[in-house]
Amino acid sequence: MQFSFFKTSKFLLFLPMIGVTIVTVSTLFPFIVGKYVWFRSIVLLAFILFLLGLLFEDNAETIWKRCVDIFRRPLVIAVSIFIFFFLLAGFFGVDPMNSFWSNFERGEGGLQILCFYIYFLLLITLFQEEKDWFRLFQWGIVGGLLMSFYGLLAGWGVQNFIGAKFSPGFRFQGSIGNPAYVATYAIFLMFYVAYLFVKKYNAKIRSGGGIGMGVLFLVFLVVFFAAATRGGFVGLAVSIIGFFAYIGFTSKKWRKKFIIATVILVVLFGGIVVMSNTGLVKDLPGSRLFDLSVRAQTFGDRMTMWKIAWDGFRERPLLGWGPENFLQIFDTNFNTKYFIPGQQFGAWFDRAHSIYFDYLAETGILGFLSYFSIFMTFYILLFKKSGVFIRRPESEKSSSKLLVTSHELLLENALLFALPLSYLVQGLVLFDVSIIYLNLFVFFAFAAHRLSKQEQVTRLPAGDVPKGHNK
Repeated sequence: MQFSFFKTSKFLLFLPMIGVTIVTVSTLFPFIVGKYVWFRSIVLLAFILFLLGLLFEDNAETIWKRCVDIFRRPLVIAVSIFIFFFLLAGFFGVDPMNSFWSNFERGEGGLQILCFYIYFLLLITLFQEEKDWFRLFQWGIVGGLLMSFYGLLAGWGVQNFIGAKFSPGFRFQGSIGNPAYVATYAIFLMFYVAYLFVKKYNAKIRSGGGIGMGVLFLVFLVVFFAAATRGGFVGLAVSIIGFFAYIGFTSKKWRKKFIIATVILVVLFGGIVVMSNTGLVKDLPGSRLFDLSVRAQTFGDRMTMWKIAWDGFRERPLLGWGPENFLQIFDTNFNTKYFIPGQQFGAWFDRAHSIYFDYLAETGILGFLSYFSIFMTFYILLFKKSGVFIRRPESEKSSSKLLVTSHELLLENALLFALPLSYLVQGLVLFDVSIIYLNLFVFFAFAAHRLSKQEQVTRLPAGDVPKGHNK
C-alpha cells in the first residue's frame, strides 16, 4: 500500500478527539499540560504532512483548489476574521509575548488559537464525505467514554488516577479536572450521539445501533448531571427548549405539539428554579443545579469580576489588553474585597469567568464582535441554506413563506440550531478552555461543510423529500 501524505494527515485529525483522556501526573498542572502538548503536536504534524502532500502528491492540484475554495465560504471567512483580530489584539496588547505563548498553566494564547485554526481548515479541506464526519464524532464519543471511565477510577481512589474522590458533595471531574467543563463537554458529546442517531438510526430505533446510541446518550447525560454545573444546566435547558421551538416554528405538521411541549418545559424549568429552596427540590439528586439565585457567593464574585473586566475594556476599547493578559487588568483594577488577610494573599483571577467579558477586555470591541459574528453568520446560513425561508412564487403576495422539510432534515437542523445556544448561555458565567475550543472548532468546521453542501429545497408536505435532494 502506497504511503499518502494526505491520507496520513487526515487520519491524524481524528486523534485530538481522544486527547481529553491525557493526564500527566508528573507536571505541575496534570489536567492541562499533556492535553495541549498532544493537540499541538498532532495538528502541526498533520499540517506538515498536508504541505508535503501539496508538493509531492499526484492529486495536489485538486486539494489546492479545494483549499482556495473553502475561503469563499462565509463561515470560514467569519472564523478567519476572528483569528486575525485575536492575533492583532495580542500584538498590540500590553504583553505580546504572553499573548502569543501564554503560560505553562493555561497553554492557550495566539499559538494555541493558530493551531485550532489550522485544525479547522484541515478538517474542512480533507473531510469531504459524510462518513468522515461520522467517524470524527465517533472518535469524540470514544474520548468522552474514556474521560468518564477515568473519572470513575479517580473517584474510587485507584492509584495514579488523580482527581475528586466519591464523597458528599462530589462533583464529577473526569480526566478534565474541572466539573464546570465536564458539563459543557458532555453537551457536545450528547450532540454527537444525537446527530449520529438521527442520521444512521432514525428509521431503525429498535436496532442494536439505535439502542446503543440511546445508552450512550444516557451515559453522557448522567455525566452531565454528576458534574453539577449550574451554567451548563441552564445552557442545556435553553438548548432543549431551542430544539423544540425550532421544530415547532419550522414544521406546520408538528407546530402545535412542539410549541405546547416548549411551553411545558419552560414552566417546569422555571417552577423548579423558583422552588429551589424548598425541601422537595433540595431532596432531588443534583439539587445544586436548580439553585440559580443571584445572591449566591459565586455569582457575586463573578459580578465583581465583570466590573473589573468592564473597567479594563473602557481603558483599551479597540483591541483590549491582549489575550492571556486578564491578570494585569485584575491587578490594575483590583477590588479590595478580594483581599482577605485570613486567606493569605486573598483571591486572584486570570479570567473574567465569562466569554463575553473576557473577549471584551482582552480583544476589545473588534475581537468581541468578530467572535460573535461567527455565530451570527452560522445562524443566517442555517436559515438560508437549509431552506427554512424561501421566496414565494410570484403568484403569492407574501415575500416569504415557511418551509416544511423532511423529517430527518428537520431534526438535523434543530440539533444544529440548539447546540450553540447551550454554549452561548453557559459562556455567560464560564470562560473557554482548550477542550471546549476543540469541540467548538469541530462544530464550526462541520457546520461550514454541511451548510455548503445543503441545497435549497422547495415547499413540500411534511415528510417529503425533493427528487434528487440529498438528505
